[in-house]
Amino acid sequence: MSAITRFTGDWREAKAIIEKEIDRVWFDEPEEIQKIRWGVIDSGAGSGEQSFSVLVHLEAYMMLVGADVMYRLLKISRYEDTELATLNRMTREFLTGTFNVFEFMTDLGLTNMHQIGQMYSDTLDTLKTKDEYVELTGAMMTYVIRMHRWIHFIFPWNLGVAFPHRKPSEVLAFSKVVAAA
Repeated sequence: MSAITRFTGDWREAKAIIEKEIDRVWFDEPEEIQKIRWGVIDSGAGSGEQSFSVLVHLEAYMMLVGADVMYRLLKISRYEDTELATLNRMTREFLTGTFNVFEFMTDLGLTNMHQIGQMYSDTLDTLKTKDEYVELTGAMMTYVIRMHRWIHFIFPWNLGVAFPHRKPSEVLAFSKVVAAA
């Protein structure tokens, strides 16, 4: 678990920091991704001293948070009957409230994610319009999705050959072998 102090700047400062992070990770594999690829997880996450489960969690959570949850929040922000305060509350509930997904991602090795995510969440209170929400959340979503692309790129997809699809007839034939034993 990492401790983060409350960000006291406004949303434009936060957006600029997030965009700087996007630039940092856009073309070159970030150091934290290199460490994860090599199985160096500073928090010790990964039961049984393995890092495969870290990759599985990062692949799933980052896809869910960026391309699904944050996209839906942006979509909801366009509904006329959704007030900014309600939108901010929903955003915090899904991303940092009951379960802080950014803190979890830091535990999994994305060293900056908790700080950037908490800064994003803290500055929601400084927003005056839903257009500002779209600017800030759009930047954060881009950062999460870009980091997800790096995880997706290093994920050992080749391990999937060990788990082939089976046909019901194959399972039935196997059950007869087991029953006869």
